Amino acid sequence: MNTTWQILDTINTKDFTEARLQLHYGIQFIAATGSALAEPLPDFSHTSLHWNSDLNVFIGAPMVTARPFRVALDPISLTSILLDKHGETISVFPLHQKTLAEGIAWLKGEVSQLGGDASKIELLSYPEDFPDHAIAHGTPFNVGKAEAERQELSRYYANTQLVLQKIVADIEDVSPIHIWPHHFDMATLIFMPIQKKGEPSTIGVGLSPGDTNYAEPYWYVSPYPYPAPENLPLLDGDGFWHTQGWLGGVLPASRLTQDSGEAQVKQVKSFLQSAIDASKQLLQASA
Repeated sequence: MNTTWQILDTINTKDFTEARLQLHYGIQFIAATGSALAEPLPDFSHTSLHWNSDLNVFIGAPMVTARPFRVALDPISLTSILLDKHGETISVFPLHQKTLAEGIAWLKGEVSQLGGDASKIELLSYPEDFPDHAIAHGTPFNVGKAEAERQELSRYYANTQLVLQKIVADIEDVSPIHIWPHHFDMATLIFMPIQKKGEPSTIGVGLSPGDTNYAEPYWYVSPYPYPAPENLPLLDGDGFWHTQGWLGGVLPASRLTQDSGEAQVKQVKSFLQSAIDASKQLLQASA
């Protein structure tokens, strides 16, 4: 298990976007299995996944079937994997030159052999903000595209998990860490003892691998309900406030120091803590 921050390099946004999209579509097999076979949860976290630092894979929740299993994705080789309850490999399906339809067909065949109701497995439907890619229209995955960037993006998730684990350990009323298949973000949710017009207040803390707002990974802290965008306090760690469409503190990868891994983790932690503190103050002031 890697328990130390891995230094992050500067990125090429074009290649990084390709890496992000290939992985975003690759994790949909995990989400589809959770949606079909896991016990439904009100927050839809049964469709979410996690970063496994022991195996360096994205992995879903355990599926209770005749032979329990979990679905995972190796981000470097772009390989879908079925693991047993001990973490041993049951089956693998390299996605290179394979389509989404072929991946689902493989998954259904394997799940059926493990005693699950494979007929329920289908790709999730999302709103229009789900990113488009040729893969969605039948083009195969391509492991040769942006391999180095997929490795780099994996470091972002591994590093962020380390930082979020500390936040979760230090705060009492907070959710587990999830990676959400809709936006591919890794996040935890802090529940505040404040209500505004009967609505609970929360602070989302996490990492986005990039989206239409920023074509690069960025850490974010977003208070909700959104406070007024005026007179927002300054943030540490070279972070700033995003105010278009949603409100939250943001630290993009392009602002991350390249001095050392130690300096990077210090900067990210400083940004997140200052943005969490500021979000608490904003929510309290607007309650």
